[in-house]
Order: sequence, then structure tokens, then C-alpha cells
Amino acid sequence: MAGAGYYVFMQALGGGQYVTVPNIVNLPVTEASLVLTEQGLELGRQEQVPHPTVPKYYVVTQRPESGRVVRTGRRVYVTVSMGTQFLSAPNYLNKPLNDARQEMNEARFRLGTVARIPHKEPRDTIISQDPPPGDNIPNQGSINVLVSAGTDRRSAFMPDIRGKSVQEITSILSPYEVILIPNIVDIPGALEDVALNQDPPPDTVIYEGQMVTYDVKPSGAVTLPDTRQQAEVRYVLDYDWYDRDVRVEVIDRNGNRKVVWSKPPVYDEESRRTYVAGTAIRLPVMYVGELTVEIYVNNMLVESYYLKDGAPPVSSRERPAATG
Repeated sequence: MAGAGYYVFMQALGGGQYVTVPNIVNLPVTEASLVLTEQGLELGRQEQVPHPTVPKYYVVTQRPESGRVVRTGRRVYVTVSMGTQFLSAPNYLNKPLNDARQEMNEARFRLGTVARIPHKEPRDTIISQDPPPGDNIPNQGSINVLVSAGTDRRSAFMPDIRGKSVQEITSILSPYEVILIPNIVDIPGALEDVALNQDPPPDTVIYEGQMVTYDVKPSGAVTLPDTRQQAEVRYVLDYDWYDRDVRVEVIDRNGNRKVVWSKPPVYDEESRRTYVAGTAIRLPVMYVGELTVEIYVNNMLVESYYLKDGAPPVSSRERPAATG
């Protein structure tokens, strides 16, 4: 009796015999549970995710992976497909942009590209959306919106500023109250400190507050207003993220928000090798004045960076707290 008790104690202390974890990926979850039981293992916690190709209730991933040697009694955690899950796009037409953004955050959607045009509706009212109300949209899908810029902005025809000096350009466009942005170029033989090209082109209708850019080769002797800055934001993920929904949004100095990069959950072999712990998101950005870059994983904000006047990006963890 004492010997039997000692044997049971040693088995419990040792954790049982060693077995090889079987491959249960692409099996129905019920069959996967049976296969694990036959090997002396248990089915652990299940996480359900939408998947474009794996049928509903089939195993998408497992942890630990097949081929690993573990002790009997070990739990194997799985991700189970919910199938292709499409939802119906809500109706955000005629709603204020901020209200729609909040509703999207509370639902299972995210705000995509925001564009503005002059319109009779009050400023920041949604006048169109893509996909339209009632159309199919994936879970966590993006909804792009067109919003009103209002009708209170003055309009005029864009003058021809090509060949004009930087000082002349500022003087010519000052009455229009546009946002003037020089785009620095290095073209051999080009004249310096004059507009080489412009956007929008001459005789185009422009509005108060609109962005106007022009190409210029600077000599260094003239100060350029609102120079367009370039930078790269780099964020390292310390976990495998092929099965995560990841997106990057930017907020410009005027408060306009836009999705500039996104990756839905993907499960193919190349993605499993690519989006692994230690890899980074590298995002080149171009901005004027200042820019905030926000990184979301599974719809949760995990990091933000602040850029200003060409200085290196500052992480939210490095930024000093505001005092008041």
C-alpha cells in the first residue's frame, strides 16, 4: 500500500508520461477534442475568430503546435473558426462625424478614410458612406465616409504661381487663406526658390482652408513656410500577430483622422512566418507641422507617436505628462 502511494505521488510529481502533440488544425473541434483525449491530452480554452476560408467550428490554430513533446494531462489551446462573418453596414448618413465614430468604436466596425467636400449640410455631417447602408461588411471592417465641409468657406480660382518666387507665392495666396505647403525637390539645373509645379493646377476652384502645394528647389537662403516633413514610425510587436487585426491611423494638425495601413487576421503559412514576435511595423509618413500616429491591435490602442517639425517620433511612453 505504501509502495502504491509512493508510485502515485511520483507520477503526479512528474506530470505523467511524455506524448507527442497531434495535429488538430483543420479538424472539427469535437473531433479535435477526441484526438487529444486519445493521446492523454485535454482541449483547453477556445478563442473564436471569423475566417474567410476555414469552415465554422473547425480549428484554425493550436498551442502548443503539433510535434511538440509534452507530458500527459497538458491542455492544448485552440483558435476556432466562426466562418466568414459578414454584418450589415449601419446607416451613418446625415449623422455628425464624431457621433458616427463613437458608434463604430462601440460596434464591430472602424472608421476608414474621411474625405470632405463643400456641401449645404452642416460641417462634418456624413453625406455618403462606403459600403452603403445595408450592404455586407466583414466583422471589424472599415467604413469610408464623405463629410460636408460646409458652405461658409470662400471659393476662388487658383492662380498660376509657377515661376513665382517663394515670397511672391506667399503674397499672392495670402488673401485666399489656403494652407500653403512647399514640396522640396532636387532637380539638376532647376531654378532655386521658385515654384516649379503646383497642385491644384491654375484655374481650379479652391476653397478657404484648402491645402495648396508647390514644388521648389531651395537654396537655403530663403525660409520656406510649412515645409512637408518625412519620417518613419517603427513599432515592434513582442508576440505573434498573424492572427490579430492590426491597423495604423494618423491624425494631422487639423484633427483629420485617416487609416493608412491595416492587416486583418491571416492564417496562411507565409503569414505565420512573417508576422511573428520581434517583427516590426515600419511606416513612412509625410506631414506638415505635426502628426499623431496611433497603432491598434484588435481594436485596442497599444501605442501612439507624436511627430513635430521634423523631430524624431516621440512615443506616448516617452512623452512628458501634461500639467495643469
